[in-house]
Amino acid sequence: MSAPGIDAGEFREGQRRDWDTASRGWRDWNALIDETTQAVSDRMVEMAGIEAGDRVLDVAAGYGEPTLTAARVVGPTGSVVASDISSGMLEFGRERAAAAGFENIEFVESDAISLKLPARSFDAALSRFGIIFDPDGEGAAARVRGFLKPEARMAIASWGPPDRVPMLAVPMMTAMKRLQLPPPPPGRPGPLSRPTPEAIGGLLEGGGFSGIEVEEIVLPMEWDSPEAYTRFVREIAPPVSNLLKPHPQEVQDETWAAISDAAGEYVEDGRVRMESLALVAAGSA
Repeated sequence: MSAPGIDAGEFREGQRRDWDTASRGWRDWNALIDETTQAVSDRMVEMAGIEAGDRVLDVAAGYGEPTLTAARVVGPTGSVVASDISSGMLEFGRERAAAAGFENIEFVESDAISLKLPARSFDAALSRFGIIFDPDGEGAAARVRGFLKPEARMAIASWGPPDRVPMLAVPMMTAMKRLQLPPPPPGRPGPLSRPTPEAIGGLLEGGGFSGIEVEEIVLPMEWDSPEAYTRFVREIAPPVSNLLKPHPQEVQDETWAAISDAAGEYVEDGRVRMESLALVAAGSA
């Protein structure tokens, strides 16, 4: 069932457009993103019980993580299917996979609900900061569960509560305050929509998974300056940019400047330093 007040089809189409646009920014910032979030990919693969020779499904794989991490673990005798709604993100994922020499990855353009794959054909499934954007996260999880072998595990990741994720909370709260915007309605999908162990674990439980476990991982991130941080957010985070789009360019420029000012509170030795909390949940089909 879709989140209240949301047309699932329209919402997913908006996601497709947003992430196609953002894929250009992810190309520029992928080294920083990789370095910062690799710990999440590694732990997801471990919690999903992925081993050499396994067949793995990565849902909403974006630019190819934890796809590439899983591909390394399963090796040449295993394989990974990476699906995403954005052709732009998938194109970048294919380029990264080719550059890394992987020949065991298949990229599929599709949202999770529309995936068509053989039932009970995968040994594990993953979704890093991806399935939380679906307007029917529980339905998407149930769809994925149907592709898994009995007792196979799925691991997913989300961001924690706003006060523990300044990387996203600083620009979003600054923009909402400056533009006098109300907070998003409860249940609206997005990066901060599953911020507690109960919420992220509940997504899997709602999809029919059992034996849910949730772990926390603190991710340190650094940028050269407040302006570099703001450019990062502007280029890779559509949920933030979308708050500003309806407003005149002058107002947008002023708001981005205010976000840089807010990031100044996190400057240490000339660099912006933030620690953000990620949650990783896993359960059995």
